[in-house]
Amino acid sequence: MTTDIETRKYSIEEYFALEAEAKEKLEYFNGKIRPMPGGTPLHNEIASNVIYMLKALIKGLKQRKFKLYNSDMKIWIEDVQHFVYPDAVVVAEKPTLYPGRKDIITNPLLIVEVLSPGTEDYDRNDKFLEYRTIPSFMEYVCLRQDAVAGVAFYREEEALWRESNAFGTGGVLPLRSLGVELPLDKVYEEVEFE
Repeated sequence: MTTDIETRKYSIEEYFALEAEAKEKLEYFNGKIRPMPGGTPLHNEIASNVIYMLKALIKGLKQRKFKLYNSDMKIWIEDVQHFVYPDAVVVAEKPTLYPGRKDIITNPLLIVEVLSPGTEDYDRNDKFLEYRTIPSFMEYVCLRQDAVAGVAFYREEEALWRESNAFGTGGVLPLRSLGVELPLDKVYEEVEFE
């Protein structure tokens, strides 16, 4: 079945039907469907920690409301016809959902990806270029899975992005879209690298 899924072209409706029956998450890219690799314990620990930290940071904000979602929510990248599952998504105020769906966000503000060795190049390059086509998208955070390190990209103007890097347990990533800082010691708390 995997070979057929990866070679045939599908409509979005066929993708939704296939995914509803699948035992694994499936990404859709311009008619093609790809099974997503399962997350490792290390990947999941880092993703869970970042969700926990983002929730605490957002809860402390009074001036603006945000909503936080984990990797069960997809993002629709309309310009390239791509449904993806990031590790964490923050939206301003409330989500705008894909028509007729409750599991697909179209207005991400901040997206977080925990970089896996097999997907790091794609996540930092091609996927980031795709995300940048979403009008609401303002910030992208990539967290390493093999070291205490991360990078945040923030859209200052239409085609101008600022990059901030942080390393080690004393490192802090500014999250300009939220007006907070993400401490790496909390993101990697109790994480034991392989």
